Amino acid sequence: MTISFDKVKAWFKDSVTILWARVQYVVGVLGAGLIAAFSGYDFTQLTTMDEKSAFKMLLAVATAGVLTEIARRRTL
Repeated sequence: MTISFDKVKAWFKDSVTILWARVQYVVGVLGAGLIAAFSGYDFTQLTTMDEKSAFKMLLAVATAGVLTEIARRRTL
């Protein structure tokens, strides 16, 4: 397991921060594409989220921020 993780890290110049940035980039592009494809460009549904959905969205953003800070502060 650690050998394959070392190979992945070497591909990203031994930087977990670069790996995490690439993951966020790909997920963001795919997410935006899916939203655009399936929403019919009607984004009013995003502004009328209930409290539970809004909390989940904020929790996801906060988790991504914490993981980004952890990756920035240390190189595995």
